[in-house]
Amino acid sequence: MKKILYVCPTSGVGGAETFLTQTQIHVDKPAFENHYLLFRSGPLYDQLKKEGAHVHLLNTPPRLSKRSDRRLVHKKIKDLINGYNISLVHSTMAEGALFSAWTCKQMGVPHVWFQHGKASGWMDRAAALLYHNGLIVNSHFTGKMQRKLENPVRFLIPRENPIEKILMGTSEAHWSQEEVEAEKIKWAERGHYDPALPLVGMVCRIEKGKGLHILLDAINELINDSSLPLFQVVVWGEAFQEQAYLDNLKQQVKNQNLPVFFAGATENASLSLATCQMVVNASIRPEPFGQTIIEGMMVGAVPIAPNQGGPVEIISNGKNGLIFKAEQANSLAKQIRTLLRDPKLQASLASTAKHDAQQKYNAKRVISHLERFHSRIIESR
Repeated sequence: MKKILYVCPTSGVGGAETFLTQTQIHVDKPAFENHYLLFRSGPLYDQLKKEGAHVHLLNTPPRLSKRSDRRLVHKKIKDLINGYNISLVHSTMAEGALFSAWTCKQMGVPHVWFQHGKASGWMDRAAALLYHNGLIVNSHFTGKMQRKLENPVRFLIPRENPIEKILMGTSEAHWSQEEVEAEKIKWAERGHYDPALPLVGMVCRIEKGKGLHILLDAINELINDSSLPLFQVVVWGEAFQEQAYLDNLKQQVKNQNLPVFFAGATENASLSLATCQMVVNASIRPEPFGQTIIEGMMVGAVPIAPNQGGPVEIISNGKNGLIFKAEQANSLAKQIRTLLRDPKLQASLASTAKHDAQQKYNAKRVISHLERFHSRIIESR
């Protein structure tokens, strides 16, 4: 049995954390045993414990700048490697790799790290220089950005280390019509909107980089179009160190009388998105992948995303979703308008989107791909 130690410095609800939860849900139990070292408690810790995982937690979140903290993490990883006969250490993001690499080299244990993006800082470059036996990226875009970042120091990086593209995934969802209708009513009662109207959804951290102001500007353009049917917009998520930004968005909704409801966090993004006809990603910075896009596709919501980053590798414009010009509200408005005016097109795109998600972004297949990669690294030692 191969024993994998996943090292993760975060414990939130983002794509990297979702991926780690899937490694436990879909683990090939006869072949693998997973352990998780988290630097802090939070939703990821709670979810992994709920799934029955072996979760180890540091007493306090460590700081890279503090030597004593690095030593404490080194000792913890060393003890876990020895105590559980760990076969390979998998670090999440460059920060995880910076804490794990030296220990793995000293212990002679294979080490890989997953660059979930964005590849843009000194940590990403430094992690590439440190001991590792493989790098994982979630899209061609992320891999390209990581390699661009490495250019000045590439001659120092062992090129025999493989770079593996492993797509992110989401679990198949089989919500009954009764469950979807109940979810609609729940949010409608909280937001005072009509659950019978078409719904445009967005799930994200509430921060400027996610482009919510672009979405609101697009909606403001659409509500002045008398040829369109009535519709509503729900945004699920909480402010991420940008409460003032959220306050400004809510004020805009009030001032312009927009049919937009800020619902707060959802405990079940899949079920919430199943109530929507469309799922929007409006990020003004290129997304390395786009987890909520595939979550929406899996439940039959048509994805609409900007023409940059990882989303353009997921969406084939006019076939399984729609692409708009990044940061241009009128372009986003045009694509939403297209679907509101043409329910048959919306249904066709939704069907293809769901099929593509089931075929390419099924979480079980994704984790099987990851485990095959881990096996190759372990067996090549």
